[in-house]
Amino acid sequence: MGTVAQKHLDWIERAPVSFSGSVTTTASPQAVFAILADHERWPDWFPLLKKEEVLGPRREGVGIRRVATFPGAKIEELFIVWEPGQRLAFTATAVSPGIVRALIDDCRIEAAPSGTRVTYTTYLEPVSVFRPLMGLMKGLMGKQLDKGMRALAARAEGR
Repeated sequence: MGTVAQKHLDWIERAPVSFSGSVTTTASPQAVFAILADHERWPDWFPLLKKEEVLGPRREGVGIRRVATFPGAKIEELFIVWEPGQRLAFTATAVSPGIVRALIDDCRIEAAPSGTRVTYTTYLEPVSVFRPLMGLMKGLMGKQLDKGMRALAARAEGR
């Protein structure tokens, strides 16, 4: 896998591309976070994800490393935020194929009038050859993230 620039949360304000999905659920913030913390089960609800593997013995907290496998792609992830019931975020440390220079995924869990609001946003800097495709990709990926958030909500609600 090719290495990418590890980023911190302050970078998301400058990220050239972002897309997000969100949902409001009746599940508690803790129930939502429990689904997010169950790493190996992400493929059950996150679109296109085939496998999620934790690297090393630690399963919780900042510094955890995982490898996400998608059709034709892998992303090595490093958690940079782990706030149970509130937020988690990770930065890519390696990507194959090398289509991005940097990437952060950020999932926020917030109280809402009718339950819990979950917003999952991907921030990225594509390599220059892929920049022209980002307009099309933004719409497609936003729809996939919305689909994933609906599936996450259903799982957290026990449906």
